[in-house]
Amino acid sequence: MDEQAIQRIVLRAIESANLGRRPEEQLSVAPDAVLYGRGSPLDSLGLVALLIDIEEALQDEGLNVTLTDASALSRRRAPSARCRASFGTS
Repeated sequence: MDEQAIQRIVLRAIESANLGRRPEEQLSVAPDAVLYGRGSPLDSLGLVALLIDIEEALQDEGLNVTLTDASALSRRRAPSARCRASFGTS
């Protein structure tokens, strides 16, 4: 699976998450979207829910990954704080 396919999956998960959010709580659907921390409407539970949705979508495509590692998420600055980090680019 190439980076663009993974990016589409992540952006679709963000769009899906927005369906249940009020307008003022909408997540930016962009590769540089802030997913957690300052500037994001997601709290830690919202981030975990989004990451689980992404994991499941990737698994549906045959790519088994774990994005919800407890030690990574408990860091002061989580490695998945920005959408682009999820794509493996900077």
